[in-house]
Amino acid sequence: MVLVDTSVWVDFFRNPAADYNYRLEGLIRGQNRVAICGIVLQEILQGIRDRESYQVTRQRLLFLPFFEAGREVHLLAASLYRDLRKKGITVPSTDALIAAAAIHHGSPILSGDQHFVVIAANSQLQLFA
Repeated sequence: MVLVDTSVWVDFFRNPAADYNYRLEGLIRGQNRVAICGIVLQEILQGIRDRESYQVTRQRLLFLPFFEAGREVHLLAASLYRDLRKKGITVPSTDALIAAAAIHHGSPILSGDQHFVVIAANSQLQLFA
């Protein structure tokens, strides 16, 4: 299973020629190996303005495996954030939470966001190449 970040989904929906689309399509086709977590689901859906597109996208995303982010994931996110800050690195709290969900569930992450490259270089986060 691969946790797919919001940046990849946005490109997938808005720009069919985006760099990561072939990887995402490859993960979806055949045996679906794509997962999402709560904040990714929220970020995708809150950005959709058209009601019909929102409903269709919501229905499709609800079929994907979902990584829960309970107390342990939030504690891990806080630790990740703090460890990075000690090194002089600041990342958005949402990215720390997404990274923590991936680590907790033993999943690599597919993202176009450079914050995850930094997080991976300083933690157990694995990037999907």
